[in-house]
Amino acid sequence: MKITVLGTNGWFDTDTGSTNCVLLQTSDYSVIMDAGFGITKIKTRVDFSKPVYLFLTHLHLDHVIGLHALDYFNFEQPLRVITPIGGTDDLKDLLRSPFSAAWDSHVYPIEMIDAKNLEKTNLPFKVEALPLVHAVPDTGYRFEIDGKIIAFVIDTAYCENAVKLAKNADLLITECGFYPGTANTVSGHMTPETAAKLASDSNAKQTVLIHFGANAFETIDKRSRAVDTGRKVYPELIMGLDNMEFIL
Repeated sequence: MKITVLGTNGWFDTDTGSTNCVLLQTSDYSVIMDAGFGITKIKTRVDFSKPVYLFLTHLHLDHVIGLHALDYFNFEQPLRVITPIGGTDDLKDLLRSPFSAAWDSHVYPIEMIDAKNLEKTNLPFKVEALPLVHAVPDTGYRFEIDGKIIAFVIDTAYCENAVKLAKNADLLITECGFYPGTANTVSGHMTPETAAKLASDSNAKQTVLIHFGANAFETIDKRSRAVDTGRKVYPELIMGLDNMEFIL
């Protein structure tokens, strides 16, 4: 499978990157994780004749603002949107007039599935969803696809569920919302050091940081210097960049 990081910024787009989005592709389907403006890049990357599954962690705008561009894509099969645990009604309220085109008015059908109902949903892969620690309800995911484990743990403080989702992951995709020494559990974000602790405690094989807070990380150099602090705990920590690719 190929995993492409399409957006690595938190809060808003800057010259350093688009807001959060990660694309996972197999020969049979595509999985999209979060829908910041990075999602617009799937236009030239996704085979729209195959099934597409979109997983959302929470409803802060930097994670769903790209849904405003759904009419930009040509899905040939129903788009299945997995909403955060308990977040389906709120997402439907957001995706309606006068804020956007109504979620059920696109030229292709959209099926919304609450993450709390994943066990009852027929998906071609295994996925686990658990609540995380953030300022609003937030959901993390653990995918088991083609014998590999991919954990998507975004916008959270360090917590037991984050470790559980990331346990022995082949690839942990997690966040670096705050600059070293500035995180707090109330806001629900991590620094490079706490993200590295998560990677180490969960025994993740590879860990890439995304969701760099746009206000804290104005340049790629500032990202790089911050990530270096996390490498003291987890030496293989990877600084995420837009359009970075991983093959698993």
